[in-house]
Amino acid sequence: MINSVYNYYATQYGHREYSKYDTHSKAQLKSTFGRLQKINSQTPSYKIDFSDAALKYAIDLKENARELSQIADELSDESTDSITYKRSATSSSPQVIDAEYIGDSCVQDYEPLEVTVSQLACPQTNTGNFLQPNSKPFAAGEYSFDLQVQDLTYQFEFGVNATDTVTDTQQKIARLINQADIGLNAQLLTDGLGNSAISITSDATGIRGISPTIFHIQSQNSSDASDSNTELVSTLGLDRVTQYPANAVYSVNGTTATSVSNEVTIDNNYVLTFFDTTGKAPVTISMNTDTDAIADSIGELIGGYNNLISVTANDANEHFEGNEKLKKDFAGIAKSYNHLLNENGLSVTDNGTIAVDRDAIISAADNGTLGDIFSGLNAFKQAVQKKAEDISLNPMDYVNNKIIAYKNPLRPTNDPYNLSAYTGMIFDGYL
Repeated sequence: MINSVYNYYATQYGHREYSKYDTHSKAQLKSTFGRLQKINSQTPSYKIDFSDAALKYAIDLKENARELSQIADELSDESTDSITYKRSATSSSPQVIDAEYIGDSCVQDYEPLEVTVSQLACPQTNTGNFLQPNSKPFAAGEYSFDLQVQDLTYQFEFGVNATDTVTDTQQKIARLINQADIGLNAQLLTDGLGNSAISITSDATGIRGISPTIFHIQSQNSSDASDSNTELVSTLGLDRVTQYPANAVYSVNGTTATSVSNEVTIDNNYVLTFFDTTGKAPVTISMNTDTDAIADSIGELIGGYNNLISVTANDANEHFEGNEKLKKDFAGIAKSYNHLLNENGLSVTDNGTIAVDRDAIISAADNGTLGDIFSGLNAFKQAVQKKAEDISLNPMDYVNNKIIAYKNPLRPTNDPYNLSAYTGMIFDGYL
């Protein structure tokens, strides 16, 4: 069961990036702990459904609720907690340079940036000698070599059998390097004659410090040419650098700079990602118009809402007792704001999701009724965020739980039994 749950979590949600809202101050943690204690003191003792379907349902609820809550946080003014829109950047040539705005949403527009890229940052690649795949140049025995990555040195040891061919040995070395997970990727290449060679490429790019390389391979007795390990490294060509690492070279508004990677931060306002060189014509990086940023922000909030609704709308989750209650809760929220949503390009569909009319939102913004949109949507945002936070605190409350005993209402006690069912199942964002 545990393996199934971890595999599902890793596959569905393991790739998500963390935001600043995944870190919490002492006051926030204390507040969360207080809410957990209150839930514990009021929750009966349950016999919990631990089927794979129930655990996956709980994971889907929690992760989509957390995502919706984070989106709401991102669209909240930190001083007033009222809804605001996220500023975003645009690139005149996104296939060459991608731009992301990371600055304050409350500031005025920045002057556009003119960016050129004359060289991309590249990794180091070692390409070995191409050898006849069925040859057997190495005697049976134990072999080793040292692989230095930056300031760390790793020793790899392996055995060669009497029946091993060159390809067998190359595959062993490639597997050892890949399984070590040290920031290098090894693979076998084949030339037009069918000969094979090992290619090793670094994940890192650019030149750090005074060394012209990112990694270096040699035997322990590299000075002794007759040493069997030295012969193996030399024969396979493991130490042959075919591409040296290089830094990205770029300019912003005429000022030239370099970077060890193809991702750079400009004035703590923009993150630029380089995909190609620009040639002579610069790429213009600028702020999106207010109307586009507003439409994008509202679309993001509604997208998070719809993702959570889709979990409750899934036919596979209909048999969970709490699912119908969740549907009614969200339907009640949508009904409360239905008139306002309809007036501003947002409509509730038959399945409970909300459809976004981007053109209507932009038209409302252009007509000066943006304040009315944000005033109403602020209450809607707060309502769905509160519900999302309740779900993420106790997702196991919505599976098929059978009540064993009620708490004494006169003497409530803290009991983490029900909540621990989730936190014990998988490491979550609150611990």
